[in-house]
Amino acid sequence: MKARDLVDVAIDEDPRAPCLWVPSELWPEFCDAIAQSPNRIGAVIYRNKTVREGGPLTDITTRRP
Repeated sequence: MKARDLVDVAIDEDPRAPCLWVPSELWPEFCDAIAQSPNRIGAVIYRNKTVREGGPLTDITTRRP
C-alpha cells in the first residue's frame, strides 16, 4: 500500500482523532501524494486532520508516538 492509502485507513479507523502521525520514511511520499508541503510547524492538513511526521521507525498512528 502507498503512504496515502495507509493514512486514509488510519483516519477511517479513528475518525474522531484530531491528529495523525506518519513515520519519517513515509512522510515525503505522503506529502508528494497529496501535493502539499508542511507548514511552519511541520504539519499538513489532510481530510480535516492535522498530519505530522512521527519520527523514524514508527507506525502510522492517531496517538502521539
